[in-house]
Amino acid sequence: MPPAEKCRTRYGAYKYAALHLLLARWLRNHATANQYCYVTLGGTELKDCQSVHFIDPRMMGSAVSFETGRDRLGFAVANAASLATCGVTVTVQNADIFDFRRVSEEPHLFFFDFEGICAFGDYYLKFADMFLNGQLREQDTFFITSYLGRNPGWRKVMNEFDAQFRILGITDVEQKKVSYQRAHPSFTIYSALSHANMQTDIQVNCIGCVEYRDTSPMGVYGYVVGTGSTEFERFIRESPYYHANRGIAARI
Repeated sequence: MPPAEKCRTRYGAYKYAALHLLLARWLRNHATANQYCYVTLGGTELKDCQSVHFIDPRMMGSAVSFETGRDRLGFAVANAASLATCGVTVTVQNADIFDFRRVSEEPHLFFFDFEGICAFGDYYLKFADMFLNGQLREQDTFFITSYLGRNPGWRKVMNEFDAQFRILGITDVEQKKVSYQRAHPSFTIYSALSHANMQTDIQVNCIGCVEYRDTSPMGVYGYVVGTGSTEFERFIRESPYYHANRGIAARI
């Protein structure tokens, strides 16, 4: 087992500043309830839980944090106990966030704080299951972090998202790279809806993306789930980051 200190996840201020920017946009324009169940993969320090509680203690009705590695679990449990003395109640589970099961009907706020790329692999299948099982539903909000490194494997990107680029009418390689950076988690979410055959059942809107740099270039993306349907081209083109000049719409 690695040294204990190396099992702790530490993130700098930029990450939480990026999250706060999207939270502020969401609260101003999209929040539909006074209280949410907060579900997070936000790291052993639980700073995101502190942030949500700081913004409005009444907003976070309950909170659950997931840790898949037992090496990190001890840190998260200890931090949860410390936060409890300050009135912030967080339940820590040694499980996968995609195994989450709702126990209340109140709207949920999810933070899928991935360390890698939210594309490729089976992410679309996992999100599809959450939509199908009603774990992600109308009135929910979710945030996703994704790696934005300079070269994620461009040949793989071009092949994986060829259909999406064709629908969007993007043929220039450099524009494909820009669109990938701005939209790849949205590509994944739409693939999830398609796999679940739920494009006409719910409407998912992207509320924005903020790029930040921690140990590597990252982006945090925000989404709200509502009534209606999700049409791919509108979903991508009407997202706040898509019409910005080269690069992500908001930078810190």
